[in-house]
Amino acid sequence: MAVAGFLVFLGACGLLWSRNMVYGVIFLAAEGLALSMMVWSTEPFSLTMAAIVAATLIIKVGLIPGSMYRVVSRWPTEYRQDQPLPFWAYPVAAGLLLAVGHVIQLLAPSNVIMHRTLFFYGLASIHLGLLMIVSRRHMLSQVAALVGIENGLVVLAASVAGSLPTFMEFGMLVDLLVAAAILVWMSHRIHRQLKTTDVVALRRLRG
Repeated sequence: MAVAGFLVFLGACGLLWSRNMVYGVIFLAAEGLALSMMVWSTEPFSLTMAAIVAATLIIKVGLIPGSMYRVVSRWPTEYRQDQPLPFWAYPVAAGLLLAVGHVIQLLAPSNVIMHRTLFFYGLASIHLGLLMIVSRRHMLSQVAALVGIENGLVVLAASVAGSLPTFMEFGMLVDLLVAAAILVWMSHRIHRQLKTTDVVALRRLRG
């Protein structure tokens, strides 16, 4: 579990750091693969577990990264790059990671956390995803950040509860698939109509 959580955390760092949307797609697919490994290694083999692993692979490794790549590959090269990460984002990221460590120390006496290392990876991935939303300007960066936050939530839940109920796992996968599909489609439409992928440039559309 710790290895899978670490891979999700590395994916979150990669998403925040990378400017190239193609690399972002690769990081998302790697996170989905890590979550599939985590489910496979933590639950006893059953048809339900196999179905969850298969659904995770199909949605988080196949459909979502695949749809993002299909959209990005049609855009000219200049629209596949995000703006450089602002300088202030680096100290903020370091501060967030330190804050996660402090939260773990505060919660340790309550015995709420089953796996402290996994808790760190999950909460840190969520914080880095939130930082990515406020610091990145590319439309698909926002989509990737939302998917990354959901991946972090899965790791965080596993660190506290061990595993999620089956209906919750399938429900989260379906919700994520629908949300990502809508956001990717909207990004495609916005680029085709307005010839921009910069969310800051879209502020002029406010009424």
